[in-house]
Amino acid sequence: MWRKSCPAALVVLALFFLAAPLARALELGQVNNFQDGTTMSWMNGGINAIPVTNIANGGPAGAGDSYIRLTADGSGSGGRLTAFNNTQWLGDYIAEGVTAIEVDLINLSSVSLSVRLAFKTGPGNVPGYVSLPMLLPVGSGWQHFTISLAPANMRAIGGPAPYNTFFAAGGVGEMRFIHAVGNNTLSGDFVVGQLGIDNIRAVPEPATTALMVGGILALLGVLVRHKRHAR
Repeated sequence: MWRKSCPAALVVLALFFLAAPLARALELGQVNNFQDGTTMSWMNGGINAIPVTNIANGGPAGAGDSYIRLTADGSGSGGRLTAFNNTQWLGDYIAEGVTAIEVDLINLSSVSLSVRLAFKTGPGNVPGYVSLPMLLPVGSGWQHFTISLAPANMRAIGGPAPYNTFFAAGGVGEMRFIHAVGNNTLSGDFVVGQLGIDNIRAVPEPATTALMVGGILALLGVLVRHKRHAR
């Protein structure tokens, strides 16, 4: 009985171990919408930091739309409005064609926020890149952003590998949302406030999509003309 079932069991185990890392790898179009009731591996650091929380209602779509909420108390390990993910958002951004991140944000604070994406090689004081800001005035409600990851829009901090190496396979070890007024930190600024995050999506930039669509249409045009000529 064991001899007959052993090959099948080994195949199942092999597929499991092969699929496990792939399930966590970055893919174009992947999204964190938090409808499963979890934070989808988004967390914050520090012993006394206030945990990232899944809120079941009040997302951009209203009732029943879940999102995550970040809270900072302005001092110590919980003083920065920061959330990081070191599982789902690692991978080869360049090969996957991920040139931008879409996200819905809401400022739940009594001060304006300047939210940026930060990418690090891993946890701790390590080098990386930080994006342009997504500005959230007080009381602005849910806002949708498409933040570019193009080299011209990313600032290197701490001497990371060149852009084409860092954002290739094995370079990104952690993706973060941070509140930072300046573009000289990967950790964020101290602030007393709250931030809501929803619908984090890996996308190509609109310009890239337009070029792809234009190229496909041009190719179809050539094929149509070729068929007409052949007739």
